Amino acid sequence: MRFHTIISEFRDKLESSRDQEKITHVEIAAFYNKLNNFDLKFVLFSKYYRKYIDNLNRLKPQPEDKNPDLTLLRVALAENEWKPTTPFAIFIHHLKYDNKVTSKPFIAYQKRQNRNKLNAPATKVKEVEKPKKSEKWTRVPIPRHHPPRKLQ
Repeated sequence: MRFHTIISEFRDKLESSRDQEKITHVEIAAFYNKLNNFDLKFVLFSKYYRKYIDNLNRLKPQPEDKNPDLTLLRVALAENEWKPTTPFAIFIHHLKYDNKVTSKPFIAYQKRQNRNKLNAPATKVKEVEKPKKSEKWTRVPIPRHHPPRKLQ
């Protein structure tokens, strides 16, 4: 749960920094220091945490930048079902996608569901019907006695 609290606290700081004062380099450095010093020795799914931390380290703003763009960091820290931070959600993610025994049936089930969605008969879009052409043509007289106009 410590990992989730580190991430969620900084996520809240980032969101509040949009409205109020800018987030400082000291706060960013403190966040990355906590993240990189996170103890992964006796943690289940340490591989998942390591990948998550490595991804966030790629997006670390440089201290030389006076106004760093934190947009990518906001996106990376946003809550998402594909990159959970709570322990139970990580366990479920591991069962669904990482564990070979349980992931194969689940992924096969997902593929089947997606295939059924793609192969479902498409709902017909109501097309605006064109007016039916009458069988009789309307005859428009063209005068033949006028000379052609000259273009200037």
